[in-house]
Amino acid sequence: MNNSENFSSCKRDALIGEMEKKNFDLIIFGGGITGAGIALDAISRGLSVALIEQNDFASGTSSRSTKLVHGGLRYLEKLQLKFVAQLGKERKILHDNATHLVLPTPVYLPIFKGGQLNRVLSYIGLLIYDFLAGVKKEYKAHWVKKDRLLKKYPFIESKGLKGAYRYYEYRTNDGRLVIETVKKAAELGAYALNYCEVKQLLETNQQLCGAKFRDALSGRMFSVSGAVLVNATGPWCEQFMNQLDKPMPKSLYPTKGVHLVFPKERFPLLEAFYFDTHDKRMIFAIPRNNQVYLGTTDTPYQGDLRKPLVTDNDMAYLLKATNSKFTGLNLKKNDIISCWAGIRPLIQDPGKSPGEISRKEELFVSESGLISITGGKLTGFRLMAKTLVDKVLRKLNKPVVKCQTQNIRASGSDWENPPTVEKLIEIADARYDEAKQTGISVPDFKELFYRYGTNVDKITEKAYELRPTCSDTTVCWLKAELWYAVNFERVARLADFLIYRTEKVLFQPEWVEKQLIKVADIMAGLLSWDEITKQNEIDLFRKQWDCYRL
Repeated sequence: MNNSENFSSCKRDALIGEMEKKNFDLIIFGGGITGAGIALDAISRGLSVALIEQNDFASGTSSRSTKLVHGGLRYLEKLQLKFVAQLGKERKILHDNATHLVLPTPVYLPIFKGGQLNRVLSYIGLLIYDFLAGVKKEYKAHWVKKDRLLKKYPFIESKGLKGAYRYYEYRTNDGRLVIETVKKAAELGAYALNYCEVKQLLETNQQLCGAKFRDALSGRMFSVSGAVLVNATGPWCEQFMNQLDKPMPKSLYPTKGVHLVFPKERFPLLEAFYFDTHDKRMIFAIPRNNQVYLGTTDTPYQGDLRKPLVTDNDMAYLLKATNSKFTGLNLKKNDIISCWAGIRPLIQDPGKSPGEISRKEELFVSESGLISITGGKLTGFRLMAKTLVDKVLRKLNKPVVKCQTQNIRASGSDWENPPTVEKLIEIADARYDEAKQTGISVPDFKELFYRYGTNVDKITEKAYELRPTCSDTTVCWLKAELWYAVNFERVARLADFLIYRTEKVLFQPEWVEKQLIKVADIMAGLLSWDEITKQNEIDLFRKQWDCYRL
C-alpha cells in the first residue's frame, strides 16, 4: 500500500494486515503533537515507524491549547533566556513549514498604572524577546498611545490605562497542525492508525519487542513488532507506564487550562490582547474569524482525562478577569457559544504552584527499554522529537543522522519556498478563481484554503466532479470535503471531522446543530454505516459535544 495516497479510513484492515507483517524500528504510542513530531523526525531519518493512537489524532491536549505558536514571553521573568530563544526560532521554522496553519498575528499588551506589568520592564522584555526570536523589523514591538488604543477599542478600561505594546505571535489550528504532521510522516512511509488501544506490551528476554492492540472500530486484535517503543501519550503517560510497564519515576501533576468562545458582536476585537489578571496571571483574548476566544486557566486536575469540563468556577474566573480590563463589554455566561478544557502533563515539583512548574519536557527510559516523554510545549514539539530520535538511533546502534525536520514542509504547505502572508492571500485568490465556477462563496473557500492549504485542490476537483449530480453548492462542497477527510485524513467518526479536523464545534456550533444529520448521512455513505450504526455515531458525538458546552 502506498501510504502517501492511502491515509484512508476505508483501508484500515489492509493497513493493519501490513503492519502485522513488519518489524518496525520504532513504535510510537500517542497521536498528539509529540507523537506526530517523533514519527516525522524518525521516518525522515530512515527509521521504519508505526504511530498508534487510542482515540483520534489530536483528540487530547493537542487540540485543546490556546492555539498559539508563541515564544514564551512570560518565561523572560524567570530568566529562561535559552528556552525563549529556542521557542522563538521554532516559531519561524513552524511558520515556514506550515504556512497555511501558522500565521503571524498582532497582540496588544496593555499597561495599567499599578498593574502587574511595568512599562519600562515590559519594553525591555519585548526587546529581548524580539532579539532572541530573530523577529523581522515589521513584526517588532512598538508602543501604542492610550488615546489611539481607546479610539479603536473604546470598551477597554480607561482608568489607569497608559497605553499598550503591540507585538506579534503566531496563531495556529493546533489539531490540524497535528494531522498535517502525521500526514506528512505517512507520505514519507510511516504507518499511522487512530482508534487502536494498547492491550499488552510484548517482551523478549525482559526487553520490549512489540505490543498487542485492539482496533476500537472493528474489535480486531492484532500485534505489531518493533525494536524501540516510545510512550508519547501526554497526560496518560504515567497511567500508561503504571498499567503496562513499570511505575513512572516521577509523578505527573496534571493542570487544566480553560477557554471560552464569544461571538465577535459581543467581543469585537480585531487583534489579540494579552493582559494581566488580579491574581498575577496572564490571559489571551484572540479573534478567530467571527468569534473571539479567551484563556487560559492553570488549576490542578484530578478528573477524567478524556473529558475535562469547564466548570462554573472556571467560567467565573475568566469572566471576572476579562470584564475588569474590558469594562465596556460586561460579558456574561449567556454570551458564551462554546468552550474547551485541556490538560497539561506537567511533572510534579513539590512546593511549586501550577504556574511555577517547568514546561520543559522530560525523558524516562525504563529497564524494559520503554522510552517515555512528557511535558513540553506545542511550539517546541520539533525539538522534543529531535532529542528523542537521537536517543532512539543510539539505542539501535545506528549512526545519528542529522535531523531533517527544519526543512520538511507539512502536508498542505507543499510550496518550494514558504510564501509571505501577502503572497499567501494571492495564492488563495488564485485557487478561488479555479473553484468559483462551482458557486462557492469567497469566505467559504478561504476557510477551506486556510484549513487544507495546497490539499484544497483535491477538494476542488471532487466538488467539480460532484456538481452535475448535486444542485446545492453547500452540500456539494460538504460532500467533497468529507470525501477528502475520510480518504486522506483517516476520519472515522463524526467528532474526528466536526471537532478535530475542522473545529466547527468550537467556532461554528450553530452550523453543527443545523448540519449534523447531513454530515452523518454523507459519512454513512462513505463508511458504509447502516442506520443503527449511524444513529449510534450521532449519539456518541452528542456526548462528546457536551464537553464543549457549558
